[in-house]
Amino acid sequence: MSTQENHKTFCPMPGINAGTLTLADLERITDIVRRHNIPMVKVTGAQRFYFQGLAPEKLAELKKELNLPDGLPHTRNRVHYVQACPGSQWCRYGTRDTLAVARAIGELVLEGPLPYKVKVGISGCRMCCCESWMRDVGLAAEKKGWRFTFGGNAAGRPRIGDLVAEGLNDDEAVALIERTLNFYLKTAKYKTRSARFMERFSIEELKKQVLG
Repeated sequence: MSTQENHKTFCPMPGINAGTLTLADLERITDIVRRHNIPMVKVTGAQRFYFQGLAPEKLAELKKELNLPDGLPHTRNRVHYVQACPGSQWCRYGTRDTLAVARAIGELVLEGPLPYKVKVGISGCRMCCCESWMRDVGLAAEKKGWRFTFGGNAAGRPRIGDLVAEGLNDDEAVALIERTLNFYLKTAKYKTRSARFMERFSIEELKKQVLG
């Protein structure tokens, strides 16, 4: 394919949670690629499938078929994506069920649209394979429970997230993340990533607002 023919378009495959795939998922992806003659399928660092290189009109057809919602992720009241390691179900080092928690966080319906995209990284042990310290919302399993950090970023201005709480069980972790994100969306300016928000808003003040 020449440079002129390589349309720089892309769209995600919805319904792929934390990079886990069933046989039905694989069959559906194969069917979509064949029918639409998709030139490139990319597994991203966020554990998602992206269809790339379609002509703009073909891309519009595919988005309609996939029932992708209009608007950017941060204009909706959900997190951008949830990345998770295999956890205790599939990894000998995993100490907690990362995939169950990933589903719970991905299904959270917040009190309004987020100021900007929010990425979640969930690691099932202290080796932190999903780089949880560098995600907007980071969970890492430790002996006493989940460690929750907020405000991490791995982009052009990297930042390690602030430690909000530790020793959390699954329900406590999900509930605290929900409270934190609702506070963030009500307090931060539009298009302010959590890393930049936390540079201006101290972790001590955040804890006062979200820790009951």
